[in-house]
Amino acid sequence: MFVLFSGCLSPSNRTAGSNSSQVNTSEDGKIAIKGLNFFTEVPRAMEQARVEGKPVFVYARSEYCGSCKKFEAETFTNQRVIKTMNEKFVLLSIDVDKQKTDVRNFRLHVTPTAIFLDKNGIEINRMLGYRDTGTFQSILD
Repeated sequence: MFVLFSGCLSPSNRTAGSNSSQVNTSEDGKIAIKGLNFFTEVPRAMEQARVEGKPVFVYARSEYCGSCKKFEAETFTNQRVIKTMNEKFVLLSIDVDKQKTDVRNFRLHVTPTAIFLDKNGIEINRMLGYRDTGTFQSILD
């Protein structure tokens, strides 16, 4: 399994090309990845989850992870996935290179990792690695 994910654990010397992720940061500290807006701070996301009574989708990623880019390009652009995620979850993104404390707290070892938390922050499920759109939608449902 280590060999399978090792390409996502160390930076690549390749330069970003057309396969690079589209990540935009907004003034409120959120980031937009494709059609989804993610909190970038755990306390803010957890507070929003408590207010809305929704579970949290935690997405651990890195700029150099090819599987993350594929997941974002294929899955985070699917309209059904976008609708489900926006309606049913509070979204939180963790950049594994910049948020080292969160990496330790969530015990992150590979990217992409998706963690589902209840509104109180209790882990419900963890998904390691890339999933195709259909499989991911089934997990969301």
